[in-house]
Amino acid sequence: MASTPRRSKISSGVGVVLISPEKHVIPRAYSLIEPFSNNVAEYNALLIGLSFAKELGVEYLEGFGDSQLIINQVRREYEVKNQDMIPYHKAAIEVAKSFEDFFIEYIPCLQNAYAYALAILAVSIAQPPEIEQVVTVRTHQLFIPECTLDTDEVHATRIKLEPRDWHFLIIDYVLHGIFPEDMKERDSVRQRALRFYYNAVTQTLYRHTYYSLLLRCLSTKEAEEALKEGHGGTDGAYHPRPKLCDRLSRMGYY
Repeated sequence: MASTPRRSKISSGVGVVLISPEKHVIPRAYSLIEPFSNNVAEYNALLIGLSFAKELGVEYLEGFGDSQLIINQVRREYEVKNQDMIPYHKAAIEVAKSFEDFFIEYIPCLQNAYAYALAILAVSIAQPPEIEQVVTVRTHQLFIPECTLDTDEVHATRIKLEPRDWHFLIIDYVLHGIFPEDMKERDSVRQRALRFYYNAVTQTLYRHTYYSLLLRCLSTKEAEEALKEGHGGTDGAYHPRPKLCDRLSRMGYY
């Protein structure tokens, strides 16, 4: 289960993925349109997931979510200090008790990418209340058109190969567990990867900030353009590096 931060008129998106013992996968995405805090959105993601499981007649449920606060409150390891959250906590406990057996555990965002991608999708294609849209996702082979070569003329072109962009190292590890060959880079990627999130829907890499915000990771070419904008802006003044990095972060970039 996962939820997204609030965006525009759509307050948040919720992603739920149910997997049966036979490995049947049932994904669901929900758009929430009422204004509320992020913690309320996380509790709604939990309650929606539990209710969906009850509708399907599930009796034994193992739940996983990427909100450490909410998960540990449901596990009674954290105290619910916010009075506004107490009704949501009680509702979640009551639904959890209705299962024959219930277990819930916190997992990092990187391990919850499927549910988070559904939550992003729910925000992106949100429908009016009570309207449901079915989206089919399939794997398709790449189209490779047949080309005929003119044997009378041969043109030689020198291709300059550019070095692989830095963020592909993170994406390779997050998606496929592939490490770079260099041992120093391997240790660096392993340590840094926990601070990044890859959105499989938009094929975009993000970096988590200390304030739980997501900054879009720029390629080297994009970074050069952003740096020009950050250096110049509207007044053309030069900014020192700390101020420049802060300015780029405010622009939503990393």
